Amino acid sequence: MADGGASTFIMLITGLLISSAVSALLITEWTNTAKVAQVQQRGAQLSSELSIEFAGDPMMVDFDNSTSTETITFYALNTGQHPMDENQLSVFVDGRSPTAISVSFVGTATEWNSNVLLEIELQYTGVSGYAEGDDVALYAVATSETIGGLSASASLNTEVRLS
Repeated sequence: MADGGASTFIMLITGLLISSAVSALLITEWTNTAKVAQVQQRGAQLSSELSIEFAGDPMMVDFDNSTSTETITFYALNTGQHPMDENQLSVFVDGRSPTAISVSFVGTATEWNSNVLLEIELQYTGVSGYAEGDDVALYAVATSETIGGLSASASLNTEVRLS
């Protein structure tokens, strides 16, 4: 009789230890899942707060083919709530990337903050295949500055006429 009570007590203690370990594991996993969900929610919120837009007349985008380096110049406005990184900018014209991209701020700005205009010059060494009057698809994507350990991107997509 005393033997049966001791083994039952040992089984009870073993069961409690196992259930405690499983509970601790579940709590840890639930905490990790909640943290991941929180980061994803912050990332989605950040993405919704970023935006860049084409600025100017899309039917009058500057095209210069008077030298051996042809250039297309257009403007982009940061219409989002957070600064964008002008050094993390990619531009494609009709799906092709230019030879080089140079950017400069319009006015006295030194960062691409909200409501700051950026002049973007696309350079093509040699013949780009474009001519004045061509309609081309312009696509640009920029990455935001790091905000709270996160960054996201915004893009613009428009058809323009080279002039």
